[in-house]
Amino acid sequence: MTEKSCGCGEPCGGKARDGDRPACPVCGEAGEIVPGNTVRKLLKPGHAAPHDRYLICENPDCAVVYFHPKGIMFKQEDVSVPVFFKAGAEPVYACYCAGVTKAQVLAAVEKTGATRWSVIIKEITGAVPKCNCGEKNPLGECCSGNAYAAAIAESSVKPAPTKKSRDPLHGLTLEALLTYMVGLHGWEGLGQRIPIRCFQYDPSIKSSLTFLRQTPWAREKLENWYICEVPKAKK
Repeated sequence: MTEKSCGCGEPCGGKARDGDRPACPVCGEAGEIVPGNTVRKLLKPGHAAPHDRYLICENPDCAVVYFHPKGIMFKQEDVSVPVFFKAGAEPVYACYCAGVTKAQVLAAVEKTGATRWSVIIKEITGAVPKCNCGEKNPLGECCSGNAYAAAIAESSVKPAPTKKSRDPLHGLTLEALLTYMVGLHGWEGLGQRIPIRCFQYDPSIKSSLTFLRQTPWAREKLENWYICEVPKAKK
């Protein structure tokens, strides 16, 4: 799965296409990949989960929570916490790490007028909890994107619009920047403009990223060059 950043700042798993995912053996809906460690942490005593990865059935009306293509299957009664999106879940947790429910989030949002995860969790618990979503959230990913997001959507408070940054490097990863510049100028062009070994001798994206991350002056040269080139490339 690809990584993304959620409200707690931790990396979280992205979703694969339906055709790439095995289907739940009971309802037939495609499952989402969940780390095996998450499953082991959340299963009640007496249940074994030996595999590295499982799938979670996100059909609210299906009794299955986790399953594996080789035949292993666990239902809600096998899991130690209520799965927030399953029908009949009680309570519906918005943040498993803090033990905060969707109802508490809705009340705090209406009271404060805020929608930011850190502000709301502080309002309810007095502090932002240490993120342990990989062991406490049935999805194995950040809690700020599940029932918490649903609570915000259902509230009467609308999130403040995000201001668009004028920084051309905003939201751009070093890998994306480097790949763009290699496509525009080739390794030879990069090596002539910025004469560093990783550009001139057996160049690769991986080795260049390692060097640039460890060498601020070289990274700055590449970023400044990119800033000058981007407007020209868009014409």
